[in-house]
Amino acid sequence: MSTETSSNSPLETELRFDAVDLAGRIGSHRTVQHTITAPARDAGGQAMQVPEGETIDVEAELESVVEGIYVHGTVTTHLEGECSRCLDPVEQDIGVRIDELFMYPEKLTAEEKEDAVLFEDDQVDLGPLVRDTIGVEADERPLCRPDCPGLCSQCGFRMEDDPEHFHDVIDPRFAALQGLLEEDSDDVEQAEDSSEQPGSSDDAGEKEDR
Repeated sequence: MSTETSSNSPLETELRFDAVDLAGRIGSHRTVQHTITAPARDAGGQAMQVPEGETIDVEAELESVVEGIYVHGTVTTHLEGECSRCLDPVEQDIGVRIDELFMYPEKLTAEEKEDAVLFEDDQVDLGPLVRDTIGVEADERPLCRPDCPGLCSQCGFRMEDDPEHFHDVIDPRFAALQGLLEEDSDDVEQAEDSSEQPGSSDDAGEKEDR
């Protein structure tokens, strides 16, 4: 889900609801419903996000209680992203519950206000609540399927296309030793080739004996 905080984002402008009619009237309540269009994806955001243009449906009950305005309801939307192993497209439909108490500022101390969600300007602002709720519900490491084999760590090959794909990997600790062994092998081969060439020192010795 995009974490955009621009004032032009629908999450910042379209999910603020006046609740002045509920303030101080304990037990009174009202239902609000709204559908917004998701802004552009955040390039540096979560793996699963609401794609640009997708709708986010919000339905909530605003209820007046002693401490403030209690909000509870649901958020429904569609997420898209990439498999964390093979990078194939992944989709996720969510319908998640929201619960929040917008506290009356005058009932809190200055210290308590730092950790509370406040009922200010006679409004409840559901934008941050909806954004954070979707972010928590979204898969952090999405998979196209639980047993996805992913990509080859050596070359990036898609393992699903050939499960037998592999590379001979030499432990870096033995790479230098492997090089020495190969050099010794080359030296032996060269010596053998030299001994088999006509006119070698052994042949010359035989001719002298004759």
